[in-house]
Amino acid sequence: MGPVAITLMLAVALAAFAVFAARKLTILRHLAREPRLDQPWRRLQSVLENGFLQSRMIRREWKPGVMHAVIFAGFLTLLVRKLHLFAMGYDASLTLPGTLGGLFAAAKDGIEIAVLAACGYALYRRLVQKPARLTPNREALLVLGLIVAIMLTDLAFDAFRFARFSGADPALAHERTFALAGSALASAAASLPNAWLGAGYHAFYWLQLALVLSFLVILPLGEHFHIVTALPALFFRRGKPANAVPHIDVERALEQEDVRLGASTARDLTWKEGLDAFTCTECGRCMDACPAFQAGMPLSQKGVNDAIKHHLVRTRREIAAGADLPALVPDVVSDATLWSCTTCGYCEEACPIELEHLPRFMRMRQHRVMIDGVFPRELRAVFAAYEVQSNPWGLPADTRGDWAASAGVPVAQSAEDIAKVDYLFYVGSAQSFDPRGQKIAAAFARIMHAAGVRIAILGARETSTGECVRRCGNEVLFQALANALIATLDEFGVRRIVTCDPHAYNTLRNEYPALGGRYEVVHHTELVARLLEEGRLRVRPLPGRTVYHEPCYLARHNGIYEAPRAALRAVLREPLAEFPLRREKAMCCGAGGGRMWIDEAGTRPNMLRMAQALPLSPSVVATGCPYCTVMMTDAAKAMPEAESIAVRDIAEIVADALVAQ
Repeated sequence: MGPVAITLMLAVALAAFAVFAARKLTILRHLAREPRLDQPWRRLQSVLENGFLQSRMIRREWKPGVMHAVIFAGFLTLLVRKLHLFAMGYDASLTLPGTLGGLFAAAKDGIEIAVLAACGYALYRRLVQKPARLTPNREALLVLGLIVAIMLTDLAFDAFRFARFSGADPALAHERTFALAGSALASAAASLPNAWLGAGYHAFYWLQLALVLSFLVILPLGEHFHIVTALPALFFRRGKPANAVPHIDVERALEQEDVRLGASTARDLTWKEGLDAFTCTECGRCMDACPAFQAGMPLSQKGVNDAIKHHLVRTRREIAAGADLPALVPDVVSDATLWSCTTCGYCEEACPIELEHLPRFMRMRQHRVMIDGVFPRELRAVFAAYEVQSNPWGLPADTRGDWAASAGVPVAQSAEDIAKVDYLFYVGSAQSFDPRGQKIAAAFARIMHAAGVRIAILGARETSTGECVRRCGNEVLFQALANALIATLDEFGVRRIVTCDPHAYNTLRNEYPALGGRYEVVHHTELVARLLEEGRLRVRPLPGRTVYHEPCYLARHNGIYEAPRAALRAVLREPLAEFPLRREKAMCCGAGGGRMWIDEAGTRPNMLRMAQALPLSPSVVATGCPYCTVMMTDAAKAMPEAESIAVRDIAEIVADALVAQ
């Protein structure tokens, strides 16, 4: 069949693949360093489960997941087949021996038929169903067409090979008995003249190899390079929610002559972020419940990956030479896109290959705010309010604990007072100053009193955790606020903290340790659920249909899904209702990432979320976050069909269910 021709084809195709792949992969060594080799066995486990077995994809969306798993399995299996075909170019008589050859022939035929069916479903989804996340994509259609062509030419090659040679070759005849599809096609071709059989045999052999090598050459040129990079990306993944903003040693950075804070240019991206951009499959799963995308804001993480990918390739020489580069924002990623993100984490949870989106957004915001001084105008007043009064409204800091007197919550004056209580109740700004939030704090205090759990607050000595300003990119202000609060907590000897605010919970638990603040932090739904389970609260069943809205920083970012539901089920007469988009797939209310303070035109995410509740006909939307309570209440007031729905914190619901002891 031409060893010289096979050798030339392989050499040209492999060289082209190497050149095109190197244009991307060599860029990575010029990007920021980041260690990614800890816990190697857990990394390998992710490669096996989510790479080879595709379990993450199948678990989230089983039909497209199975489709992709079949195509991936076909790729792995048929890789062996293609190696066999290349070897036949040097020795046409090569066949797999005996039973092994028969079993492989049967498996190959079955997989090829399955891959053709999977490709048919993929084309049906793209051309007929057209889900919003699958934007028109010529490359995807080209690749699906190539896969179909490779499968069909392989089956056709077997048909002509069996029809021409199996009568004289016992080993090939044995293989034919197992290759059901190839054998059936061979029977159909058997009546053709021998010259035609020979021509078909050679034509489909060379056509198939040309298609395979063409596929290899184009792989590094587009989004389907993920076939090569997905498994490495899975191995080097973070492996946990992005619940902490990348830390900056602010004091050290400000001492440098060339002050660099956050990500300014492509060279500030980490090598893993570059790998992620090249690996993104552009499947659009990150968009399904992205509150910004669903509300019509200009945010698509697959679009961001595509923009960064092309930018890295365009500027690869400048990156390697250390030359000046365009700014990431606004030249590659627009300001509107950057500030649309609520940091809810849905995009990372939805990604089948665990690509990481949030850290780069946080670092781009850091540079935009602290170096460029460019950010949404509404945040200027918010930053100023935090600087002066340590709360976003700018209300007098010395009134922070005024709500507590009527609720019977003591204000600790010293470390001795803290030593006498079970938990410091970190109230947070929303429940200290907002009248709606104060009701939640008072309800929680009632529950603690009923259970005999001793709590105290810091009152005017409590300051903001700085969570909001950090996610808005103002790391300098965050660290000033955080260090002040840590100093106060340490002065009072605080070790155990309970809070109703998932954002404060996340910051105290996951971000303060980097600044030296280490505490045992509990969310109020965890504590309430435990007290109910232990029988320390007497409650009566409450009527009404209740649906639970998942706070992002409690659920996706910290994995707390069961405690809120357990608390609600313990006090509700009717079964707890669930949103269609729930748990890991839950849609954000739109308050996170500083978005609560930024004006929005058009549809707001909280209204979309409330609309998702309407078909369930609830009387109550329950949640476990003061910001979610505000956003969902606003949505209910703005929607005539939702005016009768009450939005309540779990603490309020459980407090109403208490029976006097």
